[in-house]
Order: sequence, then C-alpha cells, then structure tokens
Amino acid sequence: MTIRNTAFTFAIPGLLLAACSAPQPCPPVEVHFVHPVSSIPPEADANIAVVEGYLNALVTLDVAAIRAATAPGFYANNTYTPPDSSDVEGVISAWMHNDSTRSDQKLEKVFAECVRVAPGNEYAGDWVHYWGTYYATDKATGKPFRVPFFYDGRVEDGKITKSYTYLDRLSVWNQLGVAPPVPATRK
Repeated sequence: MTIRNTAFTFAIPGLLLAACSAPQPCPPVEVHFVHPVSSIPPEADANIAVVEGYLNALVTLDVAAIRAATAPGFYANNTYTPPDSSDVEGVISAWMHNDSTRSDQKLEKVFAECVRVAPGNEYAGDWVHYWGTYYATDKATGKPFRVPFFYDGRVEDGKITKSYTYLDRLSVWNQLGVAPPVPATRK
C-alpha cells in the first residue's frame, strides 16, 4: 500500500467523523420552531389559555364563557359516540345534563401544547393538544370517579373552531360499579 493510499484510507473516515460530530449552529429564535409540516406558533400560550378556559367553563357550567370561547360554526366531534358530536348549544346541553348528575367536578391539567399545522389539508391551523384528568362524584351512586382525557382543539383568532375529545368511558362505569349502557344494534 502506498503512502497516498494509506493517507486516503485514514483521512476520509476522519473527515466524515469530524463532519458528523460537529454541532450545527442553532437557527435564530424567530425561525427555531418552523418546520414544513408543523411548528410552534407565537400564539401558543394564548391558544392554550383559550382551551383551558373553555374546559374549565364546561365543568363549572359557565355558559357565557363556553359561548365566548367558541367561534361561529364551532363543531365538537366526540369520537367515542359520533351521534354526540354537536355545535356549541349541544355541548352546553350535554354539560347541563352532566351537572345534574354529577357533583365536585374539576379538571387537572397534565400537559398542554400548541402546534401550527401547515396549510395543505383540512387540519391546517393552530391546534391545542390538552391532556388532563377529569374528576367528579356521581350523584346516583355517591361514588367519586376520575378519568384521563385528551382534548384536541383548533383555535383561530382566539376562538375554538373544532374539537375532538377522547376518554375511556368504560373506566367510569367500572369505577361506579354500574353496567355500561347496551350499545344500539346496527341495522
């Protein structure tokens, strides 16, 4: 092996190692979280506050605050029972029912974040992902229960336009010691 081949054999891996291990400079703060698919919007904290205020308004049945947090055309997609999906008036009606059957309702935030989904599909916009735990006492049984939940809400101009709610409803029935309702038969 010649000296030139030996130098080439050791020089290339050394250059590759140096190139791969050298840290890249951090981009300026104003573009640090920008990504072609999603990013963290400057309004993240304000958007999270809108969602948190809305969720707390639900459990305290503050109807004015519920309406104030939602945009015209608001749509709540309750994925566990699609027939429960509704507009803001349907949400208020559902929480009026909850308030009549439960006491000691409260929320505990576990984690919240806000991302901006890039234009190009129906999910474009600022989305708040909110993980929490809901606590209440069932008035019929007198038993307290807790259920982790995930709420995903799109916020535009300080108002919630669309939302999805995910929770384990069966765990509530189990905690209360009550049989869950029988599912409707399909035709």
